[in-house]
Amino acid sequence: MVHTTTDSQMMALARLISRLNADHDPKAMLQIVCDESARILGVVGVVAGAYDEQRRMIRYVAVCDCDLPSVVHLIPPPASPAPPTPQGVSPSSEHAPSVVIGLWRDDQPVGALSIMLPAGRADLSASESELLHILADLAAQAVVNAIRLASARSHAADLEAINTLGRALAETLDLDRIYERLYEVALQLLPDVGGAIFTLFDAENQLMICTFAFLDGERLDPTEFPPLPLVPLGQGIQSNVIHTRQPFIVGSMEEVYQHANKAFLVGEPGDTTESMLFVPMIARERVVGVLQVQSFSTGSYSMAHATMLGMAANIAAVAIENARLVNDLKLSNLELRQAYDHTLEGWSNALDLRDEETHGHSQRVTDLAVRLARAVGMSEEQVGYVRWGALLHDIGKMGVPDAVLLKPGKLNDEEWRLMRMHPVYAYNLLAPITFLQPVLDIPYCHHEKWDGTGYPRGLRGEEIPLAARLFAVIDIWDALRSDRPYRQAWPEENVRAHVKSLAGSHLDPAAVELFLRVMDESQ
Repeated sequence: MVHTTTDSQMMALARLISRLNADHDPKAMLQIVCDESARILGVVGVVAGAYDEQRRMIRYVAVCDCDLPSVVHLIPPPASPAPPTPQGVSPSSEHAPSVVIGLWRDDQPVGALSIMLPAGRADLSASESELLHILADLAAQAVVNAIRLASARSHAADLEAINTLGRALAETLDLDRIYERLYEVALQLLPDVGGAIFTLFDAENQLMICTFAFLDGERLDPTEFPPLPLVPLGQGIQSNVIHTRQPFIVGSMEEVYQHANKAFLVGEPGDTTESMLFVPMIARERVVGVLQVQSFSTGSYSMAHATMLGMAANIAAVAIENARLVNDLKLSNLELRQAYDHTLEGWSNALDLRDEETHGHSQRVTDLAVRLARAVGMSEEQVGYVRWGALLHDIGKMGVPDAVLLKPGKLNDEEWRLMRMHPVYAYNLLAPITFLQPVLDIPYCHHEKWDGTGYPRGLRGEEIPLAARLFAVIDIWDALRSDRPYRQAWPEENVRAHVKSLAGSHLDPAAVELFLRVMDESQ
């Protein structure tokens, strides 16, 4: 074939090459090809499309001198990289005939150009056909380069999104936040995400339970989706994903209808959903659940999408497992703590039963101690230890002989010496018990005095632990407000006056002030 390219066409080709060497995305490349092809060939219109590998079709996305809406649809690509040939009225009926040439690179379809000829012309001339081949080769290489560059950039962006997800999930144990972050990343990684469902697998009961669902960005109530039983391979999508540990792609509305009864679906089955992607969520070699996304477009997802979403899902699966383990541990610790609590309450009740005169005293002072601990700003963990310490504040009296503890009259010096040993007995009893070591402050130190004249160690001022200083006020208050065989309970105003008089000598002045304020607020 003799090439008769004119100087103006050569200049146009040079301009085309220069424009194609710029940094553009594939769609922009195709638009450049359309514009320059129309100028070089002098035809009435050019339409360019890219090959959709997932759907095995050409989607026309760029146009010059044509009405774009009339050509935005899918047509099959040419079967081989053959020379351009007349194709009749395709893809537009406004101009006839048209010539379609495939864009190929390394025997793989890249896209297509449709050249619409002026009325009265049935085909391109030999020189125009050769020129069109040159345009097609340039366009194919440019589009491939643009696709590779876009893919590399997209891949890098996807990896960065997944890396960011990993960092974010490493900082939270909130299951709702984990699901939300994974959904946000799914929107970044995938096109046309219309809905998403997170299914956790209950291996013990062989059930798949919906834990989180979105439709058009709106969160749905997961209880709207009843649990699905794990069924044998081939009988359900989620089950297949769990059995095989492999992703599953539903590419068309027909397939959606086919699988509508075998998977969770957001929205009405088939009304809007036209494709779905399912990936397993694997942590520590165990399938934790299944992440499912749905699209409003046919064939939206590929294995490349499945690979990226699977990486994100596995990161989330580890975070979910960590959160569940921590929550289970917290529950176990709570149950253990409740068991300890009941045990210590039993010990406290046993002490009260031994000394009928102080019956109920331990529970009353414990309730006040908890209120005061919260008022002073202690953490809930510290409040718990104050509660236990208050319950056990007189546990050391177990070592005091009944003859001394229950003596109706005044104690002599030796009896007082024995009575004052009960904080030491408490320490010796509780210190070897690891979980009770944080509660020792009250049983061991609640008889220490602000001025250093207390017992058993003669601690002074802030040497006395805070919990013990607070409790000392409460202990005196309750003792004076309670009836004893040898006296009636004091009126509250008398007790207030007495407690105030002890501030700075027996009691911490700040503890007295705080206690009285808390009592006033409770009235």
